[in-house]
Amino acid sequence: MLRHGHARRAAGALLLGLLLVLWAPLASAQLPDLVDGGEATPAESTDGATPEREATVTYFNRDIVTFRAPFLGIPPERRARNAESAIATAVAQPGVASLGERKVPQGVVITVGGAAALVLTPGDVDPLSGQDFAQAQADLVSRLGAAIAAAEEQQEPRHLLRGALFCLLATAILVGVLWGYRWLVLRLHQWLERQVQKRLSATRAEAGRQLIRGMVTVLRWTVRIIEWVVVLVLVEEWLRFCLGQFAYTRPWADAMTGWIVARLKDFGSGVLSAIPGLLTVVLIFLLARAITKTLGLMLKGVEHGRYNLLGIDAQLAEPTRKLMVAVIWLFALAMAYPYLPGAQTDAFKGLSVLVGLMVSLGASSIIGQAAGGFTLLYSRTMQNGDFVRIGDTEGVVLQIGLFTTRLRTFTGVEVSFPNTVVLNGRLENYSRHPDGAGLWMDTNVTIGYDTPWRQVQRLLLQAAAATEGVQEAPEPFVLQTALSDFYVEYTLRTRLADPMRRNAIRTTLLSNVQDAFNEAGVQIMSPNYRGDTEAPKLVPREHWEGLPVPGTPAKADAPD
Repeated sequence: MLRHGHARRAAGALLLGLLLVLWAPLASAQLPDLVDGGEATPAESTDGATPEREATVTYFNRDIVTFRAPFLGIPPERRARNAESAIATAVAQPGVASLGERKVPQGVVITVGGAAALVLTPGDVDPLSGQDFAQAQADLVSRLGAAIAAAEEQQEPRHLLRGALFCLLATAILVGVLWGYRWLVLRLHQWLERQVQKRLSATRAEAGRQLIRGMVTVLRWTVRIIEWVVVLVLVEEWLRFCLGQFAYTRPWADAMTGWIVARLKDFGSGVLSAIPGLLTVVLIFLLARAITKTLGLMLKGVEHGRYNLLGIDAQLAEPTRKLMVAVIWLFALAMAYPYLPGAQTDAFKGLSVLVGLMVSLGASSIIGQAAGGFTLLYSRTMQNGDFVRIGDTEGVVLQIGLFTTRLRTFTGVEVSFPNTVVLNGRLENYSRHPDGAGLWMDTNVTIGYDTPWRQVQRLLLQAAAATEGVQEAPEPFVLQTALSDFYVEYTLRTRLADPMRRNAIRTTLLSNVQDAFNEAGVQIMSPNYRGDTEAPKLVPREHWEGLPVPGTPAKADAPD
């Protein structure tokens, strides 16, 4: 947006430009008086250097002719300076300086006001331009005549006054246009702000609001750039018009016009030449989009379980679709690359190499993670909903993503593992047990040798049967895993349908084990002890709520 500070700076720049435009023709009016009437001699070279082989005659800010050969021993540089002095002297004389031509054996003499000004020789003709001597002579006369006419015009005060008045009028119009443009820009910004606020108030999702804010930021910068481009174009047109009002600065205006026309011509030819390539790119992308849409519809049916396609089931449908879509678009981009505008330029090629190098060096780990994700999916080592153990972490698989695998642990914590860690480590899938989905849970107890092992097994199975969450089929069973020095080690194996409730089920099961052993009068002396106590270490049913047991010694033999 054009703010007040920017407007003041623009106005200052306009004023400075106007002063420079007015000063140039006024200073040029005194040029004939400043030119030395004597012959200008080039600086003598003391080191024997070769003088310049070409020199251009310039008069009144215009190039007249270029000398390329010496004449009567006079080098081109000295010939050019002598010609400029002669032309300025002739034009400064009273009256109209008329041009004349006189042929001599060496070429043709050009006269100004009856006085010889310069000599054009056949050696001065540029052989690369395709001109002959007659054409070069006519071109010289035309340029010199225009320069002399401009110099005589500049000497008349009425032309200077008219040019200054037109410049002032153009400046006033430019200032008015800029102020009107600023008013229009302010109204445009206010309208855009209203539209943005209306769209934000209608959007409930925070993600959508953030997306709108990002797009608005890009739009604001784009509008700001367009605004300043318009300002620069207006100032450039004003400057070109003002320079064209004075004879001395008119070549600068013509040069600006030629530059703008050349840029527009290059731009137009570039756009026209790029149209066939762009059409080819559009066709390639449309074909790629059609193929990906068709493939997506086919794999959507597989994903919903309606049918199988080439051995791809519902589990692999989504990753297969993503992989195929990525491959198709990469292939389409490779096919469309040669048809992009500027693709054959060295800058575009260098940028492509730089981007490829950055991707290969900085994204190697990302590509490895993606390859690991596809390996996990297509190897079918696990799937969403499986209960697995990765390293020391157990949980249910939430998602096998492109870069990470996510688990939900017993405590409800979500843990993410890089796919390379999953592939390089140990993975245990409890859901792949032959007995079906679920989890086997082991509960270990140690009971002394004075308790019959049959009673211990019966009590453990009784506790398992009383625990909610333990499956009846397959039935729980008890293993004797070791005959230690002081006790027998028993392992109760139970099958859980819901692995995520393992901690809660284990707590209930251990509570039931204690209750069963207390009711049966069996002590759980673990891990070992030095001697039996006088009274058995039991908790009667009437004291299960935590009341102290009467008659129990304050301190028994401490277990090891």
